[in-house]
Amino acid sequence: MNDTTLFINLKNLENNINQIKSLKLAKNKTIIAILKSDAYGHGIIPVADTLINNGVNFFGIVRMSEAISLHKNHPGAKLLMLIGVSENDIKEALNMNLSIAAFSLDYIKFLLNKARDIKPPRPLNLHIKYDSGMNRLGLNDAEIKKAIEIIKKNKNLLNIEGIFSHLSSAGNDLEYTNFQLKNYKKILSEFKAGGITPEFTHISASSSLTNNKIEQDFSNAIRPGISLYGINPNQDNYPGLNLKPLMTLKSSIIQIKKIKRGSFISYNNTFKAPKGMITAIIPAGYDNGIPRLLSNSGRFLIRDNFSNIVGIVTMNMTIVDITKIEGVNMGDEAIIAGESLTKRIGLEEIALKARTIPYEICLNLGKSNQKAYIY
Repeated sequence: MNDTTLFINLKNLENNINQIKSLKLAKNKTIIAILKSDAYGHGIIPVADTLINNGVNFFGIVRMSEAISLHKNHPGAKLLMLIGVSENDIKEALNMNLSIAAFSLDYIKFLLNKARDIKPPRPLNLHIKYDSGMNRLGLNDAEIKKAIEIIKKNKNLLNIEGIFSHLSSAGNDLEYTNFQLKNYKKILSEFKAGGITPEFTHISASSSLTNNKIEQDFSNAIRPGISLYGINPNQDNYPGLNLKPLMTLKSSIIQIKKIKRGSFISYNNTFKAPKGMITAIIPAGYDNGIPRLLSNSGRFLIRDNFSNIVGIVTMNMTIVDITKIEGVNMGDEAIIAGESLTKRIGLEEIALKARTIPYEICLNLGKSNQKAYIY
């Protein structure tokens, strides 16, 4: 018995993309919507369907399986492989006209050699990734100079469609963000001086887009990710932004119990009833993406009331205290994440109590729960 369901509200996605289009750093720019990791757990094809219906058809992804699925359902969509493609996938990437992130000098040379082997010769569409200061993927300044020379000699095989970077701390460190932007601007100038003028330049993701203190990003495209799904990573800097979460996770009560004072609840005796209690058992646990760290600290919504988790969250069940909630019955709805009539449990709250970020909560909720879409 388990009717735990993750509801995905695509009407809210429409709201969010329109909100993003109105942001200062987004105006008159191409949107590269980040749909990696199954659209952050929301379902890549339904999300892509909605975005295409709202004028967005350029997507950032990380897996060839994502590319194949999107290409099958939306052959006209433009796809950027954000961490490149493997050797075995080069030919298929070319056949699907994928754009490929080139993040190191060695990888550019590897792609060039593969392009030489393809008959008839066709140029690979590359987005050169520059490491402006995050020290993750990307070419450093010295490697960029060498890459420009390689590209200039092989324009028939390497089409530099884009140049991009990533900001590490755009939500909380404006000084370092400006340092990265300065580096990025300099590299764009070096490409231009080398006669390389890409169609797309992009550095801003959700954290910078929603930071109203950033004046410009020297780009003509943006890469919204978590903001598409209703999370504002810069609520304090952009309080007027009306993003709406897409996810609501619901289950229902399968048993109600009266607990005597002094009784232990769930594994390892971490909760001892301080008095007589009434509890409800919900058939959802960490298999459903509910963090185990919510044990004895999280809460659900039942009959528009907060109901505290008691005891340890188990694989397929969680127990909550309903002592003070009147009229609770078997089969009543339990909202694990989302809104009731007057109250809300946001992914931000869950992430805070689980000592993580909403991104991870989205992914985990999306992995094993059945989904239902609201259009």
